[in-house]
Amino acid sequence: MGKTRDMFPGGNTCYGFYSYYDNICPSPPPIKIILKGGPGVGKSTFMKNLGRDFSRQGQDVEYHWCSSDNNSLDAIVIGTQQFCMLDGTAPHIVDPRYPGAVDTILNLGQFWDESIIRQKRETVIELTDIISSLFNRAYHRLRETKLAYEEWQSYNMETTDFKAVNRNITELIDDIFKKSIATGAPLRHLFAAAITPEGIINKANSLVDKDYAVFAVKGQPGTGIRKIYQHVLAMADLKGVYAEVFHNPFDPSDIDMIIFPHHKTVLVDISGHIADYVLQLPSSRYKRFLDFNQFIDKSRSDAYAKQIYGAKNRVEDGLKEAVKFINTAKKYHDELENCYIPAMDFDGMAACREKLLEELNENMFGQR
Repeated sequence: MGKTRDMFPGGNTCYGFYSYYDNICPSPPPIKIILKGGPGVGKSTFMKNLGRDFSRQGQDVEYHWCSSDNNSLDAIVIGTQQFCMLDGTAPHIVDPRYPGAVDTILNLGQFWDESIIRQKRETVIELTDIISSLFNRAYHRLRETKLAYEEWQSYNMETTDFKAVNRNITELIDDIFKKSIATGAPLRHLFAAAITPEGIINKANSLVDKDYAVFAVKGQPGTGIRKIYQHVLAMADLKGVYAEVFHNPFDPSDIDMIIFPHHKTVLVDISGHIADYVLQLPSSRYKRFLDFNQFIDKSRSDAYAKQIYGAKNRVEDGLKEAVKFINTAKKYHDELENCYIPAMDFDGMAACREKLLEELNENMFGQR
């Protein structure tokens, strides 16, 4: 079996749906197939089965999961980015950039009986509009939540000793880059966690091998963790060190984790305000740990204890309410899929997948 990794290429964030689809394969792979077709036509199942087939053959597989349905796939990447297949439908519409040379469209709509779907015309329109409204409400709630989060940050920024923060950041960065390897490859940006219908789902454990050196940081919002990630990214760029950058699922302008695959090092925020990485990466694996809360002047921050408590609670409540909207949208989406499923020729799709697997093996991996 090949190695498998799990991640999210897009997320439900305080800025709405936020996409890093361009980073599924940062450089054009030899072959990229863009799937088209409506909900329930089997795009995710098609990719899962193809990924399983390649994994059984010993190929490494990346599974890129959907934040709006964390049991469905948005994309798979095979081998060392030799092949990519992705869902090119809304909300992450993708069209060929290098048609024929790299990109091919596979329209799974060819396997449906349109006359059956047209009988559900009014239902399809109604459900599609309801789902769109529910996601808009979730994004409104997440925008409100960001205001509470910024208030929470403001109290800590006012009471943190940033001179001490800067000294410790410098020491930690020196340690992280001690064995760095320059490759010149561009940074890759994705999500390790996402706000989904089932809450905040975290895939970090599949991304960090057991022999990685784990540098863990922790701290209240506004205590300087954002600064360390900014400096680490700047240093990686300066040194030409390749990194995978995993952004915060609530606010993608923040970073939760940076992985340096070539020197087997990871910097991870284990604060747990949004996504909790502690269970994914236990303390027994830490090479270094830096708690930014030690730089807060408690004598000053205690004066804001009530306000901090209130802002934190509004963040937690806002996230829960956004998840409820997304969960309800998922239920309506399941109903929408049921309008398409009876119209599908799944045997025809299975035959298409087998033929595609055979062609890919012959053209890419020299197997027959």
